[in-house]
Amino acid sequence: MAVIHFLNVLEGDCNIIQHDSGRLTVIDVSNAYNDIDTAEEKKVKVSKEREERRLRTMVPSGKVDYKQKETPDNPILYLKKLIKPTEIFRFIITHPDMDHLDGIKDLYEEYFVRNTWDTDNKKELDLENFGGGFNKEDWVFYKNLRDGKYKNTTRLTYYDTNDCLYWNQDNFKILTPSPQLLKKAIEKGDYNDSSYSILYTPPKKDGGKWKILFGGDTHNESWKHIIEKHKNDLEKIDVLFAPHHGRDSDRDYTFLESLKPRVTLFGNASSKHLAYDKYPKPKITNNQAGYVVLDIKETEITFYVKNYEFAKDYKHKKGWGEPIKNTKFDAFGLFKIDAK
Repeated sequence: MAVIHFLNVLEGDCNIIQHDSGRLTVIDVSNAYNDIDTAEEKKVKVSKEREERRLRTMVPSGKVDYKQKETPDNPILYLKKLIKPTEIFRFIITHPDMDHLDGIKDLYEEYFVRNTWDTDNKKELDLENFGGGFNKEDWVFYKNLRDGKYKNTTRLTYYDTNDCLYWNQDNFKILTPSPQLLKKAIEKGDYNDSSYSILYTPPKKDGGKWKILFGGDTHNESWKHIIEKHKNDLEKIDVLFAPHHGRDSDRDYTFLESLKPRVTLFGNASSKHLAYDKYPKPKITNNQAGYVVLDIKETEITFYVKNYEFAKDYKHKKGWGEPIKNTKFDAFGLFKIDAK
């Protein structure tokens, strides 16, 4: 059955999906680098901005700092250690922000990426004043890919109105962007509402489907569109990958009234900015748990986490005993949800 790997990439996003079909999808990338560093990569790795990200956990009072920001995952090393793919069937760039493109050049150097999902955005960055602890070579690579100058992949620009046999076989449905959302994002120069959001529906027992929603960095305009156009798809969401990493981004949270997620996963951002009080329990953050693995079967989804101390404390509070290590995932069992 399918497996989702939700990586702890310092600050940014990276999800890896091993599909029932045998294909591999990677959604966004951050903190990725191979064994050969250019001068620019060496400079970025020791930059003040990158070091500050490792230190700025800012865990709220009453919560434990499990220091997972000090040991973030490198997606390239993770792929080599735990998955060992021969290729990446599709790489999805949810939107053109650097915390979703950090390491894209090295990723494409290490692996043949058969298909690349992108949007026809018009974003530009100033290479003379490029900062934020990101590598400008990644932006140059992305721009070449976007402009059709990188030929070793098939670039695809899908909207929620498109359809495709391959992603139907892999149980994907695109909820955003729409052409109108992308147009507005270009006009505003704010690309969060041009982000891909994807509903993933691997099979449950008795003909049902799990509902796992990857929120990208979608903001209010996207959720208005999703609720209006795809409301029937949103009933009883099993797992929500919270939009914009789960950050409290001055947003409207009424979309959660439709989703009612059974489990919410928060991505990589300073804990100070995560909207802990907005989302229902249970919720897991990369900042606390490290990477999270979802082992999806027709009858249940089992959640594993990298950090033993987090798993131990979580289970002890519930009276569930000691966490057991799964050697395949190099992670500790946390809990399961059953098919309904």
